[in-house]
Amino acid sequence: MNEEYDPELDLLKQCRLGPEFEPDAARRIDSMIDKKRRQRFVMFPQQWIERLSGARHIATYRVALRVLQRHGQCRGRPFPLPNNIEGVNRWAKSMALSELEQLGLIRVERRVRKSPLVAVVAPS
Repeated sequence: MNEEYDPELDLLKQCRLGPEFEPDAARRIDSMIDKKRRQRFVMFPQQWIERLSGARHIATYRVALRVLQRHGQCRGRPFPLPNNIEGVNRWAKSMALSELEQLGLIRVERRVRKSPLVAVVAPS
């Protein structure tokens, strides 16, 4: 093949950024996810603080934080509460939900072989 020298193409190749300057799509997506994770917070109402002063177990506080977090994410609708609460096993979660229900903060619908549906009664 006969290749002719094209000065414009050569100039264009010189202006092209190398692979070290190209943005990595995966890195951008990860940074967006990290920003969303950093923006999460939980508003803990004063009424909950007062009522939880009578709680007997630390798992109740941990579950209460997760319940309020999920309540905000679900915008007030009832939501399933799975067992992936850090530092709380499934038995402690069940006990904590019962205690929160006795304190009048939530309503729980227990379902067979499914995560319980939780509805916040007194969000503020």
